[in-house]
Amino acid sequence: MKKYANDMIAGDVFHPSETIRDEMEAQAIKQVDLVNATGYNKSHISLLLNGKRGVTIQIAMALEKTLNISAEFWIRLQKNYELQMELSELQKHKHAS
Repeated sequence: MKKYANDMIAGDVFHPSETIRDEMEAQAIKQVDLVNATGYNKSHISLLLNGKRGVTIQIAMALEKTLNISAEFWIRLQKNYELQMELSELQKHKHAS
């Protein structure tokens, strides 16, 4: 079962790319549409959608225009992901020592 932005559960840790892909699917937006709408090249968007790049302020603003979801949402999602990943790393090191 697919999750969409409105169905997320607090505490889930996932790269923002998952939500971007889910919203693209829900709105029938293809990768090429995102490339054209944002002005970023195909490689950049591909890296973003595969979780290899994070959401920058510029990307968040482009996503807001393309997906009609606020730039603030995308930045919060990115920062929450970074925080959760860092906390996870700290826990690993804590248990290893």
